[in-house]
Amino acid sequence: MENEEEKQEKKRKDKKQRGWVWPVKVLFLAIFLSFSFSILSELALSNAMLIVSIIVVLVFILISIVFDMLGVAVTSSSIEPFLAMASRKVTGSKQAISLIKNADRISAICTDVIGDICGILSGAAGASILGKIAISGDFTAILVSSLVSALIAGITIFGKACCKKYAITHSNEVTLRFAKFINIFTKKDKK
Repeated sequence: MENEEEKQEKKRKDKKQRGWVWPVKVLFLAIFLSFSFSILSELALSNAMLIVSIIVVLVFILISIVFDMLGVAVTSSSIEPFLAMASRKVTGSKQAISLIKNADRISAICTDVIGDICGILSGAAGASILGKIAISGDFTAILVSSLVSALIAGITIFGKACCKKYAITHSNEVTLRFAKFINIFTKKDKK
């Protein structure tokens, strides 16, 4: 009896210790991706023309919106339709099941890691635009700076709001599309 209690206590301790593994992995993933994206955006924007800087900002905003939508869709999806699809060997259904079973992790990666990093970097790229537009510190420069920041925030929030509603109401469809995209790279789920 003593031995069984010790085994259960050990399992609880192991589970508690493993609970910290995922957040630590996400921390390092976030640092790595943020560093990589930051370097790439700095290289792209350092000597870029104004139009290129605006395109980079819009790309970061788009990535942020799309990954936020994917994280919400996977979290909102129901596994039952994908189980039925998997029995009919529908392409992407096994990946969709895996995504839904790991919805907390997928959501953290899509919305918190990639989405937030791109949101932050779109602000930093916006600063690059400001450097190209306004050099002086007069009132006009402050006004333009505030306007650019407000536009970046507004477009990001508008896009996420629109896409979240779509992701929730069409969660299974979005999840299946995401899973089919992943299937291209994994090749585990062929017809």
